[in-house]
Amino acid sequence: MNLIKDRKTMETKIVSVIYIITALLYLYFAFFGVSSDMTHRALLIALLCPTVLILKHEKINDKENVFLVVLDYLLAIAMFVAAIYIIVVFPSRTMKVGTTPKTDIIMATILVVVLLLITYRTTGKFMAILAAVFILYALAGRYMPGVLGHRGETWKRLMTFLYVSTEGIFGTPIGIAATYIMAFVVFGAFLEIFGTGEWFVDFSYALTGRFRGGPAKNAVIASALMGMISGSSAANVVTTGTFTIPLMKKSGYSDVESGAIEAVASTGGMFTPPIMGAGAFILAEYVGIRYGKVATASIFPALMYYISILFAVDAMAVKHNINGLDKGQLPSMKEVMKKRGAMAIPIIILVGLICYGYSPMKSAVFSLVSVLVCACFSKETRPTLKKVLKALERGSRSVVPIVSTCACAGIIVGVLSITGLGAKLSYSLIYLAHGNIYIGAVITALITILLGCGMPAAAVYVVLASILAPSLVKMGAEPLAAHMFIFFFSCIGTITPPVAITSYTAAAIAGADANKTGWTAFRLGIVAFIIPFIFLTSPALIMIGTKSEIFIAMVTATLGVFCLVGALEGYMIFRYGIISRIMLGVASICTIVPGLLTDLVGIILIISAVILTVILNRKNEKLRRI
Repeated sequence: MNLIKDRKTMETKIVSVIYIITALLYLYFAFFGVSSDMTHRALLIALLCPTVLILKHEKINDKENVFLVVLDYLLAIAMFVAAIYIIVVFPSRTMKVGTTPKTDIIMATILVVVLLLITYRTTGKFMAILAAVFILYALAGRYMPGVLGHRGETWKRLMTFLYVSTEGIFGTPIGIAATYIMAFVVFGAFLEIFGTGEWFVDFSYALTGRFRGGPAKNAVIASALMGMISGSSAANVVTTGTFTIPLMKKSGYSDVESGAIEAVASTGGMFTPPIMGAGAFILAEYVGIRYGKVATASIFPALMYYISILFAVDAMAVKHNINGLDKGQLPSMKEVMKKRGAMAIPIIILVGLICYGYSPMKSAVFSLVSVLVCACFSKETRPTLKKVLKALERGSRSVVPIVSTCACAGIIVGVLSITGLGAKLSYSLIYLAHGNIYIGAVITALITILLGCGMPAAAVYVVLASILAPSLVKMGAEPLAAHMFIFFFSCIGTITPPVAITSYTAAAIAGADANKTGWTAFRLGIVAFIIPFIFLTSPALIMIGTKSEIFIAMVTATLGVFCLVGALEGYMIFRYGIISRIMLGVASICTIVPGLLTDLVGIILIISAVILTVILNRKNEKLRRI
């Protein structure tokens, strides 16, 4: 057993060194650039993906497991060699005419097979199986019926396309992982290690704790702030939920409500600027616009989402009679700002640099350096070599599943390209929707949510961006709106039953029923299912249009969110009866849907619902006095 323990310790140390070197190397690339795209992308796979095989093998309890461990080592070495091989030979292959060498096909096969195994271990079986199905589809195209049919690819041609080009495994998704994602995730790791996450929780608690339902509002704000830098809803739940869920339960929220609130609040971080997880960078690349424009377009949809959650938890607090905490029970805002307040500066610097016109990668590096500078201002956060190395290691470790997912998504995108399936499915969607953007949007949303139940948001977006986004654009949507529509639904798949990973994670911490938590989270996050339909047909919500159009869209949409929460929760300033709630529900739809007539109808319904509620409340008050 000591030998096993020593071996595991040695493995952990070796992998930690690899992670630290990788983080430093790609921060250098982010600032100074790199000469070759293939080198940049393949080296990332070579350094990070094999570590999964080293660390995640079976425990040795008998002789049979020794074979599995040795096999993992051999596969890790084989993958490293295959990734390095393409870096060495790629320059000559771009100038080569004729047959592909057998060595290339062998190396390609090794990389594809091992990549599927690694994706299975990091992301789950759904993504790995989906990629394998696409490979089989490429090979068996001549046997496929109808629109799915194609000439069929040979193994040699398929492997050459996926491996010896930048349109398959080493395509756009892994390219973005090597540039934007690597730099920003390492930056996020530095923020977390140097106490920004704890400051977010303390700051939001000091800000909201004294108000009605304070612990729940604290959870919403803390999770929104933390989600901006983490990019993973489930990880966000684990990070902030450990503190916020017990506080919510203690204040009077039920187990199910506490878990659901944390789940929906954590999910919103995936589309909240400035970082927005991995998908935002991929989105910017696919649409062909600056990342800053994507972040700007996301501001108001994210704000609407969180406003709706805050309204909902406030309504819950009224129903449960949950009051705010005494001042003595809360952290002092002055102390919170004194201890870690400087850690907000790097995020401000990041936003400022991007708005000023710096590249996202350089902005991330400058902001990372500012984290170290700002950390010196307080004894609580003062940097040490151990903390810096830990942040570098954690950053690379967090990128590993993203890298394997992006590389595996490259297989799917490559198959879509070589077989022409992407264009066929796009035209098929237009045909099914009869060219109607609303029908097309509903079909797109259902497909996206279905995939989002079993795959990470970035992977879902990558797969569907090249299939469904073009068809939405052809039906009349703005390109940015079409891509953001898919991205939003990719994110909220994690709170959509029957497979709501983020909700189930929160339920486990809260000790609540997973299914009930999932459905409650779905209800609380209902606005996220409506917002994408609004900006798809009325892009003013994502800052596309005149100033007056944008202003009117924001005001009416906020009013609609306000009414929707009142209809669902039965409280918003007043307690509403069933008739008033129905009127508010209809009013929310009218005000959210763009158009002067619908806005006027919505406002009339809101006024009517409020008047009816006031009259009924006075009548009930008189009856109670009698």
